Amino acid sequence: MLLARMAEAVYWAGRYLERAEDTARIVRVHGETHIDLPVGEDVGWLPLVEIAGTTAGYREHNIRVVTRTTTVQSKGSVEAQVVAFVLTDRDNPSSVLASIAGARDNLRRARPVVPREVWELCNELWLALHSDASDITARDRRVLWLQRVIDEIQRINGVMHGTMRRDEALAFFQMGQALERAEMTCRVLAVRADSAVPGPGRDVYGEVRQMALLRSLASYQPFRRAMPAQPDAASTLRFLLQDEAFPRAVCACIGELRDLVKALPHNEPILTACTDTVVLVAEAPLAQPTASGLRAFLAELGPAIGNLNEHIEASFFSLGGSRSAVLADRSFHTGRADPAAGAVRSPAGGAHPGKIGDVVEERVYRVTHVTTYDYEAPVDQSYNEAHLRPRDTEYQRCLSHDLEVDPPPRTWFESVDPFGNAVATFVVQGGFTHMSVTATSEVLVTPCPPPPAGPPWESVRTLLEIDRQSSARDARRCRAPSRLIPTANSLAEYAEESFQPGRPLVESVMDLAGRIHRDFVYEPGFTSISTPLLEVFDQRRGVCQDFAHLMIGCLRSLGLAARYVSGYIETFPPPGQERLVGADASHAWASVYLPGWGWVDVDPTNDQFVAESYITTAWGRDYWDVSPLRGSVEGGGGSHRLDVAVDVNRVSESTANVSGSVPHRA
Repeated sequence: MLLARMAEAVYWAGRYLERAEDTARIVRVHGETHIDLPVGEDVGWLPLVEIAGTTAGYREHNIRVVTRTTTVQSKGSVEAQVVAFVLTDRDNPSSVLASIAGARDNLRRARPVVPREVWELCNELWLALHSDASDITARDRRVLWLQRVIDEIQRINGVMHGTMRRDEALAFFQMGQALERAEMTCRVLAVRADSAVPGPGRDVYGEVRQMALLRSLASYQPFRRAMPAQPDAASTLRFLLQDEAFPRAVCACIGELRDLVKALPHNEPILTACTDTVVLVAEAPLAQPTASGLRAFLAELGPAIGNLNEHIEASFFSLGGSRSAVLADRSFHTGRADPAAGAVRSPAGGAHPGKIGDVVEERVYRVTHVTTYDYEAPVDQSYNEAHLRPRDTEYQRCLSHDLEVDPPPRTWFESVDPFGNAVATFVVQGGFTHMSVTATSEVLVTPCPPPPAGPPWESVRTLLEIDRQSSARDARRCRAPSRLIPTANSLAEYAEESFQPGRPLVESVMDLAGRIHRDFVYEPGFTSISTPLLEVFDQRRGVCQDFAHLMIGCLRSLGLAARYVSGYIETFPPPGQERLVGADASHAWASVYLPGWGWVDVDPTNDQFVAESYITTAWGRDYWDVSPLRGSVEGGGGSHRLDVAVDVNRVSESTANVSGSVPHRA
């Protein structure tokens, strides 16, 4: 349970600490670079003000100083002026000392949710730096002062990550850090664009400047490890913008922010903005980079990153609830923090309406799936694969599972397939004419929040092609045609009516599901698993498996990632009639990949999102990957009879078996 003002306090504590550490490192490296460069080759000290993003404030500050002293500044006095303004001036909200003071104030207000040692370390650091602030005019003392800032903030981060609970408070702290790092990397690249992009010809001091750029972002050694021995002109930019494994690269920062936000409620606008920003970074003009082109790109990327802060402020910290509102059980009730008693906020922070969360209702289902085979002649051997154990997902947990086979199998093997589904493989031998397989499971289902509208579907298709994150790589497996789902121009043309240019992905997907629901007739027995999908499309008839295949084929024909999901759905009898035992059936639906959110499950048979009345068993490329039970037999005559009976019953949580997985009974 987390107060909104506590969340805001730890968020800004993370931002301020990251800002202080980054600024200290940049100033230290800048001073060291002046030693390596001869007179005339250095760039002076004013770029530090640009990197800090306080050029206007520095000008006002400088005018006040000149007015008081009525003297012309020498080169040495410019250095002293800039260093004092960037490091210790309390009128500069981005100075190192002001940032540590801001972190200190926020940690003091957040003491109920952060380790006490963190607050004490930050307080001791501020007191020590404040007392030694006058020593920064001497370069040797300044280096020690800056190194202390870096070391102590890294120590604070270590204590925070080593002793704090992995809850919402830590998530907000990490969100602040990730966003501040992304902004700082963009500002450094914008100011150091000439060093980031080598110009034509050989610059004698180009390598020194490039090394200084990398060292100022603590990335020199990681860059050398990741890049080839002879990097090209875009290697530095590619590493600092798009490397997902380096925590200060813009792409990695936004990816971390996206993962943290995903676990919080009311995250739709932020996730959409994160996805748009990731797409923008992935499309950075790196083919033939130029300094001017880089500055133009960063002029677009910087506001996009700043917009993420606005979304965080609006969703979690701004007016829209009472002062005592809380974040708990995936429900966030926001309350505005009074400036007198709340968090020290960024000067750029905005105020937007907040949101109220919903109450989470969990359900426990008992699923019984009975499959029986009757053969006209004795079977010598039956080989079987079963996908009958419900999956554990973010919103579903299998409490117990029991698989009973009669006659008892001679061999039994349990494994996990390439899609993460549980598979039971067994062989039954011994001249039998009847075999039954009974799967009984208890499953806890938690309602999942509705997905955001998402970015334009074309942006999602582009991101799928270029995104190197593991989730996107896995999703790309579900873009290509599969055994039962081809891609075709006719399917793409059918889908295009729903996928208009610039239309949000989820909105387009739901429109397509609604059209399939209206245009196709549900007719059991009209098709079989061997009926080609394009025949189903032409005949406009089928069952849930056909409609799921059809929707997936349409999405893949447009270049999107979609997978087939097998499971169950709770059904109810008509009004006034009793529920028949075994009247339920296995069900199937489609799932489309939304970057930044994950997989969005949609049921075209019923024209709705998959909700808490659905139970997921397995997913794959099509039905062939996840069929509940399949196999082969030796003997059995020329034919057999197959019966399937499914019951999905809701039970109270108090009666659920929570002991975990139960071994099969044979």
